[in-house]
Amino acid sequence: MKDNINWNSIKTILLDMDGTLLDLHFDNYFWQQYLPEHWGRLNNMNAVHAKAQLKDWYSKEAGTLSWYCLDFWTERLKFDVLELKADVEHLIKYRPHAKSFLEKLSINSAYSVIMVTNAHEELIKMKVDKTGIDVFFDKIISSHSIGHAKEEQAFWKKLQIEIPFALDETLLIDDNLTVLRAARKFGIKNLLSISKPDSQNDKQDTEEFNALDSFEDLIF
Repeated sequence: MKDNINWNSIKTILLDMDGTLLDLHFDNYFWQQYLPEHWGRLNNMNAVHAKAQLKDWYSKEAGTLSWYCLDFWTERLKFDVLELKADVEHLIKYRPHAKSFLEKLSINSAYSVIMVTNAHEELIKMKVDKTGIDVFFDKIISSHSIGHAKEEQAFWKKLQIEIPFALDETLLIDDNLTVLRAARKFGIKNLLSISKPDSQNDKQDTEEFNALDSFEDLIF
């Protein structure tokens, strides 16, 4: 992949966490299989029915802050979702070459490196404890602290107030196409997607966005 990034012009690098730096398999497995089976048992429902019900609920919240909010789902499902996530935390891991990419960035003082994630703060802490990923960032910003999901224009407006960045000097790497389109609409010029966010699934169609097969492809 040719990234078409003029690295000499980049000053701020915004990086998503789940599906970009960390394997999305942890999240997909949890929400699509492990949680529905647990919730189904609690409510005397078979797995098929439980998954269908939850899929409907998920779709109604998709792209909103509620979808990413552990407190929301804990209240809706009547059990501690974060505690259940701990059951499968062994699945939390870096995507291939993501850690070495972050290590290279961390020794290059030319860039301000910021994590921008929709993940709930408590989930960020779990993943930091598991991976030590926090050491590579000048700042970690959750959409929950901003008050809007990254899919919303309000997120980017508030983010730019919190960490001023020039639109044409900023690179965003994110696996979520809706988020990339929101960032493009806001005016961020340099955008990259991820071809395979989940190690256990096929590559995704990144449509109009250039996609990284590997962080090794980035030369800066």
